[in-house]
Amino acid sequence: MAVIHPDVKNTLLYADTVYDHLLRHIEKMKGIAAERLSEDKDIAVKVDMNGQLQDLWLKPGILDRKTAAEIAKEITRLVTTAGQETAEQIAAIFQAAHDLPDFDEVVAQQENDPGAEPETARQPR
Repeated sequence: MAVIHPDVKNTLLYADTVYDHLLRHIEKMKGIAAERLSEDKDIAVKVDMNGQLQDLWLKPGILDRKTAAEIAKEITRLVTTAGQETAEQIAAIFQAAHDLPDFDEVVAQQENDPGAEPETARQPR
């Protein structure tokens, strides 16, 4: 059995911890979506993390009450405001992702948990 130097072992543990930290934040970003409903409740939009329109709902009969230009203007306004909301949420998560765990705390936590088995091989994610 190969003996791993403690510094190498701690560095690998830290690398795994940072990897998991970043993956958690990426998954949070992927789940971001914003929905908007027009004031008269005739139009609803859903925008994904990239600010792209994911879903559009138009109330039946809306073309009898509004012109195509009015509908387009309202859709654009709703998508824009929802996109701004998702951008703010993504920025906050992105900032939190850069708040990496402290190396010494990760190593100390591992040393204080004698029952923890160090990984011998990387597990598929």
